[in-house]
Amino acid sequence: MRKEALDRVAKLVEEHPNVVFIGSDLGAGVLTEAMEQFPSRVLMEGIAEQHVVGMAAGLALEGLIPYVHTIGTFLTRRSFEQVAMDCALHQLPVRLLASGGGMVYAPLGPTHQAIEDFALMRAVPGMSIIAPIDPQEMEEALTALVEYPGPAYIRMGKGGESIVTEPGFAVGRARVLHQGSDVLLISTGVLGHECLTAAELLSAEGIAVQLVHVPCVAPLDEDFLLAQIARFRHVLVVEEHVPSGGLWTALVEVTMRNQVSTSISQRALPSTYASSYGSQSDHWGLARLNAHGIAENVREMVKG
Repeated sequence: MRKEALDRVAKLVEEHPNVVFIGSDLGAGVLTEAMEQFPSRVLMEGIAEQHVVGMAAGLALEGLIPYVHTIGTFLTRRSFEQVAMDCALHQLPVRLLASGGGMVYAPLGPTHQAIEDFALMRAVPGMSIIAPIDPQEMEEALTALVEYPGPAYIRMGKGGESIVTEPGFAVGRARVLHQGSDVLLISTGVLGHECLTAAELLSAEGIAVQLVHVPCVAPLDEDFLLAQIARFRHVLVVEEHVPSGGLWTALVEVTMRNQVSTSISQRALPSTYASSYGSQSDHWGLARLNAHGIAENVREMVKG
């Protein structure tokens, strides 16, 4: 997904004279052609994330639309003050493209695992949070953000995801990816692929799953999601995030504010920094966030 995102941003730089790109450490050869073609608008600033975000805010104050790319933990934890005070305080259109969402960089340890990024960004007033499920949705989101006001955080997947969405992304809009009437699954980001597989497994057993993909954790598609939740006795939110502060928390807040009494269950990463070594898929398995774990969770809900 990172490659598609960078290719799309390079195209946006070409199409829009007010779009600029700032990278920290992309690696040799990445965006070389774009840097040569637009040397003043495709910039590499090195591993200095706080500087990069502050620089992007300065460029936005001059009327530009900066797309910033680096690893998710460095955009959120390391640069949090610059994100909040430089970008969000002034409601600047800085787009924070985060590689390594969730456990993508799990083998590099907790310093590189973006497992509380939604919570941190949800705490920032006016911040949009987007977690696409596939490259097509990613490209649509990046294009839509050219005209969208305020700052945005975009969590990118590992790459190689199959296309499961139809064209039609809009900021703040959720979408149904699988129709069913027994259980409602709600997910965000690339874990939607595991949820789709789980829904197909369960359909073969006679359990009809409705899967709603929420690409925008903020702003939420509140009316649509409330209507979906109110229809089901069993609701399960699946997210690659610590249990607090993410999509489940956002949905519980919305239902409480609107006095919707449906109980909403959750399947998430553990509330701890990982101590075991392994890949992203290994950690999904440990947390029962893979398709078989999600399916088993749904079976337990229906039986219970």
